[in-house]
Amino acid sequence: MQIESPYQASWTTWQLIWFRFSLVFFSLYIFPFPLNHVPGLHVVMQWYTQFQHSVISWVGAHVLKLDEPITVFFSGSGDKTSDYVFLFIAFTCSVVAAVSWTLLAPQRRSHGRLLEALRIYVRYYLGVMMLIYGLSKVFHLQMSSPSLMQLLQPLGDKSPMGLAWTYVGYSPAFSMFAGLAEVVGGMLLFFRRTTLLGALLVAVVMVNVMVMNFTFDIPVKLYSTLLVLMAVFLIAPDAKRLLQVVLWNEATQPRPAYAFKLSGRWRVTALVVKIIFVGGIFAAQAYSSWQSVRQYGDLRPKPPLYGIFDVDQFVLGADTVPPLATDTRRWKQLVLQSPGYVHVKLMNDSLVYYPASWDEASHKLTIKGTQNGVDKTVAMLTYQQTDTAGLVLEGVLHNESAVIHLTERDLQSFRLLNNKFRWVQEYPFNR
Repeated sequence: MQIESPYQASWTTWQLIWFRFSLVFFSLYIFPFPLNHVPGLHVVMQWYTQFQHSVISWVGAHVLKLDEPITVFFSGSGDKTSDYVFLFIAFTCSVVAAVSWTLLAPQRRSHGRLLEALRIYVRYYLGVMMLIYGLSKVFHLQMSSPSLMQLLQPLGDKSPMGLAWTYVGYSPAFSMFAGLAEVVGGMLLFFRRTTLLGALLVAVVMVNVMVMNFTFDIPVKLYSTLLVLMAVFLIAPDAKRLLQVVLWNEATQPRPAYAFKLSGRWRVTALVVKIIFVGGIFAAQAYSSWQSVRQYGDLRPKPPLYGIFDVDQFVLGADTVPPLATDTRRWKQLVLQSPGYVHVKLMNDSLVYYPASWDEASHKLTIKGTQNGVDKTVAMLTYQQTDTAGLVLEGVLHNESAVIHLTERDLQSFRLLNNKFRWVQEYPFNR
């Protein structure tokens, strides 16, 4: 039985419309890739980004008549108002282009070469995105270990996204496993013979990511859905063959593939460009991730005193401040996790954090803050550790003399940290 090839057969009108829609839609979303990965083109990328932002703002104001003007900015969210406006622009342009193209060129019944070019464009983009996201998980960066502040945060106070981040970040091994699945799927997409296998793996991985984004209110819902659609687009030409084997238990034949005919010299050139491009992105992302691990990941620098400290006695001026739950001056806990910041939990459970600097030679801790937009010194304290896991801070706090006695919390007292892996368990340990 010969399998029909989308590169050779005459397409139906609906197939033509869907392909032309996909061509415009994916191109609008993917561009300026791969130019944004080419060194020296940052000025061009800035111009394109500014142009895109201007179009989004104009459409929001003059076409959609939004009540508030759109401010296009980077916030870590992919579900901003500007993202939905861009989706509207891409969808509308794709529909208009597909219908107009079909009406103006009724004699054209297939686009074999253009389809293969689009597949190459999509699979390289999808592969690069899988490398970027995957390596950040392999190096335990995207979803890192729970911070000291998160250990003190009640479960009911966590956001759904924070809960998902803690779930994945708790286990570096699980994070690495999830990342390797994305990396392997992405690498398979760079080769024509393994595209289907890579697309199937990426589809499985990204559907899981997409569902997590929707159910845990993670603001990457639009983009993760787009990546799933790209994987489905790459699988589509082989969908019938897969169903024949997996579902209908029927024999199938290889689908005639399309390959651009290149001379020997151009074939070698294309291979060299592929190796440089893919290898360069992989090496750059791996190096950047390793640097990030040492800067703010698991290997980040720690302050001279690292941990959670409970306040036992708080003397301000000549008064010993009692531990009243309504007090907004007395410290309840001091959390030292970063050399550049200190976190203070007050008696009313409100949390404040201050920039800080350490002088290890003189055992001095300087805490900074701002008042009316002006930098000021909040505290200058000397620190001294005691023999019983205690800490004494003494100096000036908010322009008053202060003596603070603290006890270091044993981090292994947190069940989340001391519950280790066990091969044999007679009963489930679910708390």
